Amino acid sequence: MKKITPRIADNTVGFLTDNFKNLNAGSEYLLDAIPSVARVYAGYQLKSIFSAEELQLMIDVMNGTMLSPLLAGQHLKVNVEDGIALDHLDSKWEINGNNLISKLGDMSVPEVFFLEIWIQGFWIQSDGIELEDYIQSLI
Repeated sequence: MKKITPRIADNTVGFLTDNFKNLNAGSEYLLDAIPSVARVYAGYQLKSIFSAEELQLMIDVMNGTMLSPLLAGQHLKVNVEDGIALDHLDSKWEINGNNLISKLGDMSVPEVFFLEIWIQGFWIQSDGIELEDYIQSLI
């Protein structure tokens, strides 16, 4: 097991001490649980919700986005709205922008949170998988 020393905000300290025996126990649980929960969301919760073109638009619009913990699960919809309004990405990817914005608006924060992480995974990957191949797991 790898040992790390993350820095955490005061509100995170409060959350962990309110819900776990100590900071270390809470941090380990949450960090180790994320991959399992992400598999549930990417494995079937988010599968078949979006078309290939919608997924490509979302990945496109999140290029260069720095995820902020305080906005977890809130980056994507705003970026999609801006990408459609300002850059006409709905035309580029040949989708109905209002339908995509509506789908994102109907999703829970945890669903969007894991979708944002999945999108981030495309941009930081080191194996060079093509966009068309990457999106197959959610189609």
